[in-house]
Amino acid sequence: MKTKRILLHSWTLTVLVLLSIFATSCVNLGQPQGLGPTGLLYASYSLGLSERNLPKTSLKKGKACVKRYGFFFTTGNASIGSAASAGGIVDIYRIEKEATNYLSLYSSLCTLVWGL
Repeated sequence: MKTKRILLHSWTLTVLVLLSIFATSCVNLGQPQGLGPTGLLYASYSLGLSERNLPKTSLKKGKACVKRYGFFFTTGNASIGSAASAGGIVDIYRIEKEATNYLSLYSSLCTLVWGL
């Protein structure tokens, strides 16, 4: 009888600890950046952040990403500067963010930059 009570109390304590972690936002099952909607199974979206009047010439595109694998490892640099460097862009005309999430096990946030 004592073993059942101890197991019940341990289970209750575990549930309360997990609920308090989720309630205080210590765990994020969605995108690492917190932009836009997150989906537990799948999410993919693009957000336009900034745009100037576009020139008549074709624009170059640069892309830089941060990727998260599982819940423990995140790597990359999604800054505007690194995206511009990747595309060889000096004069920026448009900035977008793209986010993808698969089963909350892999997610990415990319900065896309268009310019000359």
